Amino acid sequence: MAEGVQRRLAAILAADVAGYSRLIGRDEEGTLSRLRALRREIIDPKIGDYRGRIVKTTGDGLLVEFASVVEAFRCALAIQHDLAERNVDVPTERRIDFRIGINVGDIVVEDGDIYGDGVNVAVRLEGLADPGGIYVSTRVQEDVRGKVEVIFEDLGEQKLKNIAFPVRVYRAQLNGDVVAPTSFSSADHSLLANFEKFGPPVIAVLPINDLSGDARWERLADGLSADIIADLARYPDLAVVSHQTMLSYKGRCEDVRSIGRALNADYLLESSLQSRQGQVRISVQLVDGGSGADLWAARYDQSTEDLFDFQDKVTENVVNVLASECGKLLKLKRDILRRKHPASLRAYDCYLLGQEQNSILSRESNIEAIRLLSRAVELDPGLARAWTNLGLAHSVQACNGFANDPDVPMRAWRACIEQALVHDPDDLFARICMAAFLAMDGKFEAAVDEHNRVLAAAPNNSDVLAFLAGNVALVAGDARDGCELARRAIRLNPHVPWYYGMLGRCCFVAGLFKECLAALNRAPPQMPNNWMFQVLAHTMLDQPSEANRIAARLQDVFPKFSPELFIKTYPVTNPQAVAAIREGARRAGL
Repeated sequence: MAEGVQRRLAAILAADVAGYSRLIGRDEEGTLSRLRALRREIIDPKIGDYRGRIVKTTGDGLLVEFASVVEAFRCALAIQHDLAERNVDVPTERRIDFRIGINVGDIVVEDGDIYGDGVNVAVRLEGLADPGGIYVSTRVQEDVRGKVEVIFEDLGEQKLKNIAFPVRVYRAQLNGDVVAPTSFSSADHSLLANFEKFGPPVIAVLPINDLSGDARWERLADGLSADIIADLARYPDLAVVSHQTMLSYKGRCEDVRSIGRALNADYLLESSLQSRQGQVRISVQLVDGGSGADLWAARYDQSTEDLFDFQDKVTENVVNVLASECGKLLKLKRDILRRKHPASLRAYDCYLLGQEQNSILSRESNIEAIRLLSRAVELDPGLARAWTNLGLAHSVQACNGFANDPDVPMRAWRACIEQALVHDPDDLFARICMAAFLAMDGKFEAAVDEHNRVLAAAPNNSDVLAFLAGNVALVAGDARDGCELARRAIRLNPHVPWYYGMLGRCCFVAGLFKECLAALNRAPPQMPNNWMFQVLAHTMLDQPSEANRIAARLQDVFPKFSPELFIKTYPVTNPQAVAAIREGARRAGL
């Protein structure tokens, strides 16, 4: 062995900041200042307390060696506990969460640095971990078991990038962890019996860079990016980073490798668009998220009338390249049905503008969303996604108390969803809505069948999983399954606020009131149903002052909203959910 080189058995802890690039892009100086404070006040002292040695640090991470695996795990627990407490009152967009991976293995030590598979596995485990979570290998789980009071979730054998052999991965269940599993086994429930948690390659589609300098084309470019994401997400063997997450990278100049690391993405799709005199030039390249190497590139010159043809070409080429790259690990279906293209840019533009308004959730924006989406389906009656979004706008009108008679928008919602499914039977969001209507008609088995159909079609589409989670808990199914679906969505895309709202309502129905509040603290504000579930959870935890404070705000901002209106218009048909909401409302005096 070369001079200065030695081998030894050690416990390796790898940690980094989840979403570091996003935090730096939003507030570089503030993020660096908060990170230095966390290192100085929490992380470094804990490592010293548990006799760890910091081997090296990066801008957002660190590698630590321990002689004892138990000490390494206790150190990780202490760090995550203290960070969670520090984050309680920190807004979501400023919160610094660490991911931690721990492995035990033989390492090579040279000039103070450490190398080898023992180190590499720890780093890969950290890359899999949830924000605020701890993932460990089998040896760590076995050595810690019985010495530390913690429950481990067995995630099965995982093929880790650049590791020759599969590694069995365990996830530590932490107190107050909003993405921690409950004590049940999903294998006991039919909906999740064959639900794979990890494995598919992850692709991130960066927002199309509009070079035209025109607000309309910028909006169209964003819409095309969202459509490519939606098309790729229809492949069940592929995980796609959500459009909402990717919008945070719009207009930022950043190395693709750092983006890939921040998003835990194996591949990234970059593109630019330039419009001139009725023609559109679009340049696209698929990049390896680890090395930054180009895997495929193309340039398309389209007339504005044929603009949407390039989506099919991009999707098909990306799928072909990934199937070749991943070999037997990926069995992508090349014959998947494509969505019908919009008939005109005018209809598509109205659809995009309507979507924007639909996401604001005020009475005024709801009226405008319905107007714009109604115009979109008038211009293009076959645009299924516009029908679906118009239906959802009507459901928002009913559920939030914006209508004098909620039955009117409820009927309009159903009519729109029926139209959407006529034009696209594979519109999964429309299918989830249809499950709710079936349950309202007392056809619970048919509703569960719809849920199973949606899950089988999109096991790695985080938007679909989050939307489905609410249906499973509130409409038809087991609330514990709803919790797991919402957690799965958060694992895939941890920075989408509305996923936490879905997790919160599922946790309430499942009786997990602390977890409900932890999730809702990260959910979008100004949503009456989120406020309602906060009131109910605080009440069930015997915290009347907090419940009364939020209830007063709810009554002030949404005077026509009530638990009974929510039950009628969500709709809530699951007997377990109806009973839980009514009991909470009775105790809260709503």
